[in-house]
Order: sequence, then structure tokens, then C-alpha cells
Amino acid sequence: MKIYTAMILSAALAALGACAHAPSLNPDKASPEAVTAEGSADFDSRDLAISRERAGMEAEKAAVRRVAELFMDETSMAENYSRLDSGLLANAGLYVAKHKIIYESRDGDSYRVREKVWVYHSRVAADLRGSLPRPSAAGTSAALAFRGAPAPAFLKAFKEAFVKRSVLSIKDFPFTRAGAVPAGPDNLLLSAAASSGADLLFSASASASASGSGLSTGFYPSTAEASVRVYDAKSGKLLFNLSSQANAVDSSETASFEKALAAAGELLAHETAVKTDRLVKPESLIRLKVAGLDGFETLEKLKAELLGFGLKGLRLDSYSDGTAYFDVIPLRPDPQEFASFVLKGDSLGLQLDGVAAREVSFSLAR
Repeated sequence: MKIYTAMILSAALAALGACAHAPSLNPDKASPEAVTAEGSADFDSRDLAISRERAGMEAEKAAVRRVAELFMDETSMAENYSRLDSGLLANAGLYVAKHKIIYESRDGDSYRVREKVWVYHSRVAADLRGSLPRPSAAGTSAALAFRGAPAPAFLKAFKEAFVKRSVLSIKDFPFTRAGAVPAGPDNLLLSAAASSGADLLFSASASASASGSGLSTGFYPSTAEASVRVYDAKSGKLLFNLSSQANAVDSSETASFEKALAAAGELLAHETAVKTDRLVKPESLIRLKVAGLDGFETLEKLKAELLGFGLKGLRLDSYSDGTAYFDVIPLRPDPQEFASFVLKGDSLGLQLDGVAAREVSFSLAR
């Protein structure tokens, strides 16, 4: 069993305005939404029911895919499309409340059905958040350099956890590909990061050690300690520093060390993502609320319209009871300008309800 302990050692950051958020939704209690989808399967002349059932399963999978794509940005779909097949779609039935056949017929060697499928969309969204990285804030990148003895388990866990939780991206730069660098001042790393075009520099270190004897029990407990210093690469200013600690146990000392390092990396990445997002969000992200939607077809039209505006980033965060919340990275970080831009290009009949510091609200008359 792993025990996680976080020790935050950062200097206090200046308070930044927080944007409004949608209320938390319990994925299992949110009402399912109806989606129309088609499916086909090989026609079995000996058993029509089997043909119908198999085609229906394909229709359910198509419905879940349609919902999942709404909650993915274009980058996620391009890079993770195959992961949908092995993830959510491999168990599509878990996201289906009920289904009803609208039309069915034989088509040569195939049997086709069109179904109305009620999908637990909040459950789909919640599972996607845990398996796919969030969209990156355009133009903002971080370089991750590791100080001290190599710790690949830590680095792998830190990178994977960070990109899933942050609007920033960690990019490879020539000076970070060289591997771990000796411990010491970060001056040379800062110079390399600035000349490489990175916006932020993460200077990280991690180590693991035995926390007890495994000779008598056959298990090896260990403790990993990790830290990261986050700089503005261009100015060289230290923005904050964090530290984390994690414990692990395994029948192999090496495996125990790796588990502890990975756990420390994941925990440290989460804390780092929270703090760096606070620095980026006020300048990049706008929360878009649209109420009065009458179903997924209208939601799909709305997302398609928004994508046509040439935004730097767009992600549907949640949808419930006809209200959708999007995270938007507009061309310019001005809520008033963004609201005017949407109204000028709108073809659905959106009405502006309000503009706040980091949120723009519209409604669609039903």
C-alpha cells in the first residue's frame, strides 16, 4: 500500500482572479441524453435476433463515440483516437442507460439498425478526463530538466500526470534531452531554456532510499523525496518551488524504489499543474457558458460553430440540463471582444447574458 504525503514548500504567489466554474456533477446521477446512431453487423440467416443484437451493439458504440468526441478537442482526437477503441468503446455498454430501435433492415450481407441511445454523458466526460491530456494553452511551454542521479520512473510519472492536469505543455528541448545534469545552481539551465524559447523552466530532482529492512518480512519499504523549482525562463525569476514525499513497499527493493519515485512524481506534478495553471489561466482561458440547448444535436452544432471561429483552443468541460460549459482560448484574451466576436459569427440565435472577468454567458431561446 502506498502512502502519499505532500509537503508544500513554495513561496506565496500573488492572488489571481479565479474564473467561475460549473457546479460539480455526479457522473452516475446526471440524467442520460438521447443520441441517434447507426450500427451494422454481418447478417446471420439462421438467427435474426443475433444479427439485430450485434448491430445494436455497434450502434451503441457509435453513440458513445459521438458523445466522447464532443468532450475532446481536435488535438486529442488526432492523437488519441485509437485509445477510444481500447478504452471507452471497448465497454460502451457501461455508458448506455437504454436504447430503442428506430429502424432496422437487411442490407445485402449486413444487417443495419438505427437506434435512439440514451448515454450517460457525464460518465463519459469524467472517464475521458482521467485518460486523456487536457488541451494546451497555445504559445506557452515548459522545459523539464532533471538534476542529480537519473530517476526515469519519476520523470515518466511527472510528465504523464502533468499533461493530464495542466493547460500547459511540457516540450522537449535540446538541453533537456541530454539527460540528468549535476546538482547545483540553475543559471546555466535558465540560459539554455531562454535561448531555446521555453516560457517556463522546471528544475526537478528526486531520490529514493530504504525506509526499513526487508530481510525479515520479504518486503522492502522505501521513501522517495522529490522537488521542483519553477522559473520564468525569460526573466530568470523563481516563481515557486514545491516538494513531495511518497512511500511504497514491494517484494523487490528496486521495484519499491521505482514505485515510490513514480508516486512522488505524480503527486508533485499535480501540485505543479495547479500552481502553473493559476499563472496561465487568467491570461489565456475564458469560461464560456451556453444555456438553453435542447440536446446533443444542438450542442454539436454549437461546438462546430465555435470551432469555425479559429480559436486557439476549445474544450467542452461539462453539459447538463441544457447548459454547456466550455474552456476557450480565444485569439485575444478579452472577454468583451470574445463575446462580440461570437455574436457576429453566430447562426444559432445566441443571446448574450453577461460578461465577467473570465466568463462569458450566452443562452439560446428554446
